[in-house]
Amino acid sequence: MSGHDRVAELVIDPITITGMSCISGLGIGKTAFEDAVFAGRTALAPVTAFDTAGRRSHVAAQIADFDPAQFIPPAKLRRIDRIGRLAVACCRLTLEDAGLAERPAGGDDHIGVAVGSHTAGLHSLVDYLDKLIAQGPPGASAMDFSNTVGNAAASLCGIEFGLRGANVTLNYREASALSAVAYAISLLRAGQTRIVVTGGVDDIESVLFAVHDEFGVLAFDEGHGETSRPFDRRRNGFVLGSGAYFLILESLSSARDRGAPYYGQIAGVGATASRCRLNDWPREASQLARCMRDALDSACLHPQDIDVVFAAANSTTRLDRLEAEALSCVFGPAGVPVVALKGALGECGATGAASLLAALQCLQRGVIPPTVGFEEPDAECPVDIAADARPLRRSPGQLALVNSFASGGANYSIVVRR
Repeated sequence: MSGHDRVAELVIDPITITGMSCISGLGIGKTAFEDAVFAGRTALAPVTAFDTAGRRSHVAAQIADFDPAQFIPPAKLRRIDRIGRLAVACCRLTLEDAGLAERPAGGDDHIGVAVGSHTAGLHSLVDYLDKLIAQGPPGASAMDFSNTVGNAAASLCGIEFGLRGANVTLNYREASALSAVAYAISLLRAGQTRIVVTGGVDDIESVLFAVHDEFGVLAFDEGHGETSRPFDRRRNGFVLGSGAYFLILESLSSARDRGAPYYGQIAGVGATASRCRLNDWPREASQLARCMRDALDSACLHPQDIDVVFAAANSTTRLDRLEAEALSCVFGPAGVPVVALKGALGECGATGAASLLAALQCLQRGVIPPTVGFEEPDAECPVDIAADARPLRRSPGQLALVNSFASGGANYSIVVRR
């Protein structure tokens, strides 16, 4: 597609966000999430879901007050695992927010689902294999097996709400959610569906926590507390997180036909791959920078048009430094205001969608939320951080760029317009 055609497409029928909601350690629903993010609260706390004795790390961003029985009928609840419950409950909230709670009998052929998840199926798979090893086949329930596949959460959303358009699950580790949003955008632009429920869902699992701890990539206490510190000079690893963050995407003409208000528009998308080892972050920043430039180019924007960046920085030594370098390459030494939510939410495959929600709320409010955990600047990360200070910094702008970069080299950037 030529640049002229792309401009015409964006002008004639841009993609809008008509619904959003979430279930996270900061609360249930978009309002609770927004209030907590802009107040600078954190979801990080000592792990209670399983025993971390003998581990170097003991903190995660858990969801404490989620009662799935409020969202899912009891007969169905028994057959759905933890991550499926998060997805179905969040999907219900998001459909309601978009005015799509009522659908035709038998389902809707024009609503699809594109969900990103790094851990979907893992809880059930570990539990199933434990029973299989301990008790043999009679001890492993066939009912449990259906939850062990990675696409179970997205499929359950489609089944529960009669969403019969495309149903897709993507796993790009930490970039899973934003990759799903990018895929949802491509479905809409190709005319393959009219509306898409998209975003990410992930939950903390004991084996995955133990593996990350053994690899030594999690934050630990070096005398000043165990927490996530994006871009801070004392950062020493990330903290695992959990949550479900969903959005409804549809064309502007579709939203107008339904009489639906919208939170913002998708302006541009960038996607690149960095050369790196499978379980590691990239060694250099060029593809991170190109990803942001591609998102700007697809929106026909210049770097100076962007008012705030929601960063992928997760408190690891290398990723934060590389993203800071990439930001400097794209936005110059003067930079752009930067927010990193993972100081409050931890790291998981869903946090890219959390940043997308917060970016839309930031543009609506006209103020920039603080970066929890950032206190001491790092000379190797010369970024303009929106620190945890009062009053909040004002941003009268219209455009935000959201980054999601994964170990293994998947890079995504999305520009949203108020």
